[in-house]
Amino acid sequence: MSIRRQTGFTLIEIMLAVAILAIIAAIAIPLYQGYIAEARFGAAIKDIRQMQLILDDLASDNDLIALDGDSTAERGAYMGTGGNLVLDNPSTTPAGTEPWLDPWGRIYLYQRLDPDSQDYLLRSRGPDAADASDDVNK
Repeated sequence: MSIRRQTGFTLIEIMLAVAILAIIAAIAIPLYQGYIAEARFGAAIKDIRQMQLILDDLASDNDLIALDGDSTAERGAYMGTGGNLVLDNPSTTPAGTEPWLDPWGRIYLYQRLDPDSQDYLLRSRGPDAADASDDVNK
């Protein structure tokens, strides 16, 4: 009589492997989401610094009025056909432009702080789209 050995995994071994994978996933997924959120904030800061360079060049020439009409109203940032920065109503996209979107898919906002100065504020409303502490500002 010959003894036959069965090979394979028992149900207990498979359940143990699935439990270990579930524990690893429970640890890894929140860490990954944290890295994604951090990267989005970094991208928003980079975009705002890029806009800041463009606006600072214009402000040094005292020509912000050409972009914002010497108004303190909040405006959206758009890229024109020639790569020019266009500031306009944040709820409607002007013809011939593309909205400059933050990493959360919303338009960057610009506002002149005082019509008599060249000071301005650039911002993204952050992940929750509300005016709160998670905004990304210049």
